[in-house]
Amino acid sequence: MDVLVLTTASDGCVVLPALDLLPHTVHTAPLSVAAFLAAPMCDVVLVDGRTQPRAAAALAGLVVATDRGVPGVAVVDEAALPSVDAGPFAQLVLSGAGPAEVDARLRLSQRHRVQLEPDGVDAPVVIRVGPFELDQHAYTITVEARPLPLTHHEFEVLRALLAHAGRPLSRERLLGVLGGADPSPRAIDCHVRALRSKLGRHRSSIKTVRGLGYLAVTA
Repeated sequence: MDVLVLTTASDGCVVLPALDLLPHTVHTAPLSVAAFLAAPMCDVVLVDGRTQPRAAAALAGLVVATDRGVPGVAVVDEAALPSVDAGPFAQLVLSGAGPAEVDARLRLSQRHRVQLEPDGVDAPVVIRVGPFELDQHAYTITVEARPLPLTHHEFEVLRALLAHAGRPLSRERLLGVLGGADPSPRAIDCHVRALRSKLGRHRSSIKTVRGLGYLAVTA
């Protein structure tokens, strides 16, 4: 299992010493969403909440809201447990927990892993978000019943945003829906600018979320 530890410490195993006794691959990154998105893909993210559990919970909420669908686990000291908001976390683990407990909590967290892609069977054919209507069979997107004249790449970017409306998608994730046609994540910025230009008074329906990417607003 690939484990990412978000912490101000230089080594994630300082946060949870039992990790050093387990066979999982451990990466360490600073306590920020930007660092999480820049880090290698992981199966679970541990958020260091030993000193500031409330700030850790806020960060975990942002991490869970990203497009990666990675479950978050809070690492806390026993004294901080009463003040921890477990809402955004899949699991809580004490910093002094033994290897067996830590391993069990990491594996249990995988039950909360978010499947971002629809399975193709239950996926809705028509998706309505605000003034937009996406017909996945007809391969069309309309705004207030008016067809949008989109290029193939613009369509794929907007379709991804509408399919995950309200959830920010990173440039890298949006780049993935283009099948590698544009090598630079900044190409997504160009497509979004073109989309906003074509949306006219609805241009604000595509929102920039600093450090996270873009999202389609739901209202």
